[in-house]
Amino acid sequence: MRVDIKGETIFRYLSKDIPEYPTPVEFHITEVAHINEADIRAAEERFLEKLLTKEEKTAHPPFLSEFTTSPLFLNKTSRYGNFRFTFPLAELMEAYKKQKCEDQEPVLRIYETKLFSQEIEYVILVHNPEFNEKFRDFPLLKSSPLVAYDGHQIIWKSQAICETHNFQLVTCGKTAMPEPLNSHEWYVWDQVSIVFHTKDVLTIPKRKMKASLSCCELDPKEQHSESTMSLHKEREDEDAALKFDSPTPQPSCDQPMTSDTR
Repeated sequence: MRVDIKGETIFRYLSKDIPEYPTPVEFHITEVAHINEADIRAAEERFLEKLLTKEEKTAHPPFLSEFTTSPLFLNKTSRYGNFRFTFPLAELMEAYKKQKCEDQEPVLRIYETKLFSQEIEYVILVHNPEFNEKFRDFPLLKSSPLVAYDGHQIIWKSQAICETHNFQLVTCGKTAMPEPLNSHEWYVWDQVSIVFHTKDVLTIPKRKMKASLSCCELDPKEQHSESTMSLHKEREDEDAALKFDSPTPQPSCDQPMTSDTR
């Protein structure tokens, strides 16, 4: 459960003594909402570039997956339900550009940073240039030291990839390896979310919606009384609803439409 924290509690979280771990780790996010093993491996290579030559990096054994323990990287489960839609970020931005920006380039801004009991969320706002005056108090994304957008992917320098620290990072010469801890430590983890400002629907073809749909298990921390059988029945119902190739409008709202990396 996500619970906002403030004041002295924030200080206790951020001043906690945590064993060494890889930070920052640079991820190049091309899909919403998804970070897969290939993304982790690519981020690991970028991290090792600071320590090793190209030849040494190629021979270095994998290690980063021991630290990517936050819910962001657990693709078999979700905190938000049993179905996940995964869209290429460039396609989503192009759809927003054509439908909501009169084919002008969308504007990206730093919307807010939210701190929960064990999570830091960096929120990016995407909006039509028509609303520059309305959102002028929100800094442009290019001023952020942690998140950037290069036209087809989000470049994110994650500061905290672990939910539970079972290992510490030991760097010896030109080797970076995970060393098991005698007892685990927990700390905040971070993620990036994207909100699309819209007052009406964003339309996506049903065929594409169906191709983007996958079934996943509900995070055990969020489960209540649902059974596996009912989950698969719901998936069948979703498939049936998406069998026709016609546009599917997304729900209309006066608040930003959200999407994230989870």
